[in-house]
Amino acid sequence: MSNCEFEIKGEKLLLLPEKGIYWSSKNLIIISDLHLGKAGHFRKHGIPVSGKVHYTDLKILQSLLKSYKPEQVVLLGDLFHSFKNNEWDDFLRFIEVFDIVKFILVRGNHDIFEEYPSKLEVVESLDLRPFNFTHQKENSELYNISGHIHPGFRIRGIAREGLTLPCFYFSEDHAVMPAFGQFTGIKKIKPREGDKIFGIADDNVMELI
Repeated sequence: MSNCEFEIKGEKLLLLPEKGIYWSSKNLIIISDLHLGKAGHFRKHGIPVSGKVHYTDLKILQSLLKSYKPEQVVLLGDLFHSFKNNEWDDFLRFIEVFDIVKFILVRGNHDIFEEYPSKLEVVESLDLRPFNFTHQKENSELYNISGHIHPGFRIRGIAREGLTLPCFYFSEDHAVMPAFGQFTGIKKIKPREGDKIFGIADDNVMELI
């Protein structure tokens, strides 16, 4: 796997092919949009989707925690897709295993539970200068980093065939993270002049523009 280091606002961020960010100076990992339980939501409505996709998500997150040993994990919303089910119980067991890691959930539009475990700190937004973390893009005096839209960028080959890659998107005043969850869609974005796009393909992060 190949990471990509990107400096913004004087801070070096390591963009990970697992669709997360490691912020070394704060020793924390940032991920967004796991949508755990989405497979169960589909099954409830008669659509047979294996819950293994969420097991894979947690295995990937486990690997990141073992590799980077962060003190904190910041979850930029839409941690869980809908009603509580077995996949929610799996996540509760997961955060108990990593009891020395602080987990912070920046609430997203799918995070509708009234109660969360004490091990999970839930906030509406999070300021860690020079960044402001939210689920959806917000105006801030700090550099805003959000998720929500599951950004993707379309590339074209010589034969004019196309492929849309999940991506990290950085503009002058805000950034958008790719969805960490495997069972999520992609929304194509149109960058403006001066924006930076880092695509994810074949376990590599590469600068596209």
